[in-house]
Amino acid sequence: MFRTIKPLDRLRQAYGLSALPDMIETETFGEFGHPISKPLVQATIDDIAFAIQALTAENNAATDRLYALRRLHDRARRAGGLGSALAVDAALRIVEAGR
Repeated sequence: MFRTIKPLDRLRQAYGLSALPDMIETETFGEFGHPISKPLVQATIDDIAFAIQALTAENNAATDRLYALRRLHDRARRAGGLGSALAVDAALRIVEAGR
């Protein structure tokens, strides 16, 4: 008996497409203010574009948090903070010293 591979699964087998999600969400809000969510196999090209915009905004926010935490860590270490020290208190010493 032959097993038919679904189109989305066939795409996932292609190089660079293994992380395709089953569902997408857009920044466009539907009923009750919830993001519009739909199966990828029912998504239009425009739906994909809106999902990319939503993921880009999420990614930018996560990247901003990552870099801010990295800067906090670096400043706290430069201020002489050790692993058990409170990071905000240690980093604040550099800020207050004007460095």
